[in-house]
Amino acid sequence: MTRAEIQQVKQRFGIIGNTEALSRAIDVAIQVAPTDLSVLITGESGVGKESFPQIIHQYSRRKHGQYIAVNCGAIPEGTIDSELFGHEKGAFTGADAMHRGRFERADRGVLLLDELGELPLTAQARLLRVLQEGVIERGGGTTEIPVDVRIIAATHRNLRQMVRDGYFRQDLLYRLNLFPIHIPALRDRPEDIPLLLDFFLRRQCEKQGIGNMPEISADNLRKLCAYPWPGNIRELQNAVARAVILWSGRFMP
Repeated sequence: MTRAEIQQVKQRFGIIGNTEALSRAIDVAIQVAPTDLSVLITGESGVGKESFPQIIHQYSRRKHGQYIAVNCGAIPEGTIDSELFGHEKGAFTGADAMHRGRFERADRGVLLLDELGELPLTAQARLLRVLQEGVIERGGGTTEIPVDVRIIAATHRNLRQMVRDGYFRQDLLYRLNLFPIHIPALRDRPEDIPLLLDFFLRRQCEKQGIGNMPEISADNLRKLCAYPWPGNIRELQNAVARAVILWSGRFMP
């Protein structure tokens, strides 16, 4: 893609930054989008991974199909099978009706498995079977149900280390890691910090009804760009929000 085309994608999906690593990640996402390959998006918490599955979906042949997202870390371990694969009526106490899981609902569309590293090993085994055979079985059922789902997974975890530690299946990692996309940490793109600061300052001032934006001195800007931002963009956004509320002419992280 040309720089102008990548810039259009950034504007469409609210991505801020001009570093080469960020632009390359967007370019790769656009290239893989028309295929049905599984994509694994990696990067630390707060780097902005959530925009990339949407890019892939919107530039894919499945853009008119369902886009179902599930946060694997937000579902209790005891219910994750039901959430992903569904269950039949009477499958367990309280199962008063048949329930279609996320895979079934995402048929002919895209399923985002966010926080993939939080998926229990038992659910990993069932996920592997879906990827290998393209079928699911609802909990308590015996009928194989074919599903045509493209998987996009995202995680801040080091899955290779989790494989070594016995917490993640190596065969599943091979299946999902067909096309990896890594989103750089904010400390690796300090030249984007002034752009992000300006964006967050303007937005926060609008929220607070402040007509004149606080000015950031050159010295404070250097400090902000040198700070490692372990919480990445989310930490910067929160720092801006606090600074605007408490603004007294100074701005420090």
